[in-house]
Amino acid sequence: MRQLNKPEAYQVWEEKDGWLNLGGEQWVKYNPAYIRFEKQESVNPIVGKRVGSKVDNLRFYDTPSWQDSAVAGTVDSGEGFTIDEKVSVNGSPQFKVHNSKGRTYYMTASEAFVYVK
Repeated sequence: MRQLNKPEAYQVWEEKDGWLNLGGEQWVKYNPAYIRFEKQESVNPIVGKRVGSKVDNLRFYDTPSWQDSAVAGTVDSGEGFTIDEKVSVNGSPQFKVHNSKGRTYYMTASEAFVYVK
C-alpha cells in the first residue's frame, strides 16, 4: 500500500465500483474530496479493451517491429493483453499493448490471428 501525493498525476486505465486502476494491479479509491478525476473520452474505442490470440505460439514484440530480434515471447490461444493503441509497422497493423504488470509490448492486429473484446 502507498500514498499518493498532491502533485502526482496518473493515467486511469479503468474505473470500477468506485475504484480507479492506475495500471497493473494498482488501484486507488476514488473520493472526489481528495482526488480530481478528469474523464476523457477515448478517441479510439479499442483502447482499454483486451486483445486475445486465436492461435498458439503467436509472437509479441518488445518494440513496434516484425523482426525476429524484437520478439519478446509468444502467447497461446485465448491469451492476450490490454490495448493501448493501434499502430502501423511497415504498413501492417499492430496493437501497442500492456500486460498486468504494466509492461509494454506490440502484437499483430490482424483479425486472422487475434480478436478484440
